[in-house]
This record gives sequence, structure tokens and C-alpha cells, in this order.
Amino acid sequence: MVADKATSPSDVMRGVAGGTLLGVPLLYTQETWLHGRAVSPMVILVGLITTFAINVALSYFVGFRPGRTHRPMEDAVVGMGLSVLLSALLLLLLDRVGQETSPENVLGVAALTAIPVSLGFAVGVALAPRGGGEKSEQIPGGGGDLLVAAGGALVFALNIAPTEEPILLAAELDGIRLGVLVVASLVLPYLMVFYAEFGGREHRVASDGATQGPLTETLLAYAVAFVVSAAMLALFGRLDEVDGAATARVVTLAFPASIGAALGRMLI
Repeated sequence: MVADKATSPSDVMRGVAGGTLLGVPLLYTQETWLHGRAVSPMVILVGLITTFAINVALSYFVGFRPGRTHRPMEDAVVGMGLSVLLSALLLLLLDRVGQETSPENVLGVAALTAIPVSLGFAVGVALAPRGGGEKSEQIPGGGGDLLVAAGGALVFALNIAPTEEPILLAAELDGIRLGVLVVASLVLPYLMVFYAEFGGREHRVASDGATQGPLTETLLAYAVAFVVSAAMLALFGRLDEVDGAATARVVTLAFPASIGAALGRMLI
């Protein structure tokens, strides 16, 4: 039997990484904002109870802590609680809830968003192979890391860029919140790739080269996500000219793109 151990900050970060990966795409969906306010609280409660049962099972077989703890109920409770908190923080970041939002609406939207986020928590430890991806050591340093970052960013940006959500969000976010969004686009991927103890982390941290220090690589990966986001918005006719509104749209899309870039880097 694997000995139980206390939940560490890196365990929590692994869950946050999984929750963010599954939850961010849903956050960029208008239906989530609307249905969270309109769906019956009883329906959301049933959804949460069902999700909790699934989380208990996933926490037994996978979980966000390495090695099964044989306490899946405890892990599911912790994961669900942190998922609601993470969902609320992401909704605040994107200005989907605020002081003018009634408490029941905040709870409804946060609870609805917490469903996929909690599933991400429950499979957090399985996000990346223990030793990194197969043949990952053959990927050239520096440029290779940025290549897989571009691939991950493209997957997320391509799914969101054709929709109206980046346009609506960018139009409603003020300069301060856009600045906070840039910071989140840097800090979250940094913690996901270099702090959470996913497979292959030792290889990533030990990598050398001008572009492979944790801080430098994080900044370059965000630059890649920013360029990919701009390209996708331009492809779908979302960038008419280079101005403040266009920059806001790119920054808004670069947040999920940077999460995708982090996923690509974790897989190697």
C-alpha cells in the first residue's frame, strides 16, 4: 500500500494545471455565462453531485497527487473545493462576475464552470508522461520547445478565434484587467511547466541554453502564443487594423493560447 502524505503546494498546482486546461475553453463560451445565471440551482446541484461521484472514482485511479492515497473521498472534496475557488478567480479575471452580480448568479456561473475544472483536478497527475514524451529528448532545445509551444497555442487559439467571445471580452475588459490577464498568462504557465511536479519536469528545469531558462522560456512561449493568437484572429477577419482594440483582442486570446503552449511544453 502506498503511504498517505499531506497535500503539497506542487500537488495543488498540478490540479490547478489540469483544471485550467479543461476549464478555460468553457470560460470563453457565452452559453456558460448565460446558463450559469439561468439554469435552475437544482439542476446545477445535481450536476455537481454527479461530478463529485466521478471525481471520487478518478481520484482513486488517477488524482492530482502522485501515487494513490487510498483516500479518494478526501481528494475529491479538496479538488471540488479548489475548483470552485479557481473558477471564481478565472471569472473575476475575465470580468464575467463583479460587484453588480448577485450572489446567486456568481454561485451559479462558478458552479457550472467548476464541473470541467474539477475533472481537470482529478486527472492532474496524468497530464504528462512521467519521463516526458516519447523521444522528447530528440527535440532540439530552445527552438524545439518553442515549436511545441506554438503547436499547443494553435490548438487552443484555433478553437476560440472564430467565435465572438474574444471580441466581446476584449471590448469589456479595461486596461488594468488586460494587464492582469497578461500577468496571468505568464505566471500560470510558469507554475504549470516548472513548478508542478509533472513527468519530465527535471529535464525541463535542467535544460541549458540561451532560450531555456525558466523565465526566458516562459517569456518566449508567451510571445509565441501572442503571435499565434494574432495570426488566428487575422485569419478569421478579427483584426481590421492595428490599434488598441486589436491589441486587446490578441491579449484576450493569448491567455488560453498560453495555457495551450504550456501543455505542449509539459508533454516533452
